[in-house]
Amino acid sequence: MGSAFEQLAGKKLLQFSDATVAASQFNWLVMADPVNRVMILGDAAIPTKQEIHRHAEAVVATFLAAFLHPDKR
Repeated sequence: MGSAFEQLAGKKLLQFSDATVAASQFNWLVMADPVNRVMILGDAAIPTKQEIHRHAEAVVATFLAAFLHPDKR
C-alpha cells in the first residue's frame, strides 16, 4: 500500500513525509474499530455491509483530511 500511496503522491494527489507511515495509519483507520468491536463483543458485533460502507467512507474522509495534497483541496 505504501507503494501505491507513493505513486499517488507523485501525481500530487496525496502529500505526506513517509508513505509507509501513511499506509499504516490508513490500515489502522480501516481495521481498528471493526476488529476491536468483534474482539470485545464477539460475533454479535460483526458489522453489516451498510455499517462497513459507512465506516469506509468515514475512514477515507479522515485520511484525506490529513493527507490530501493541498493543490486538491
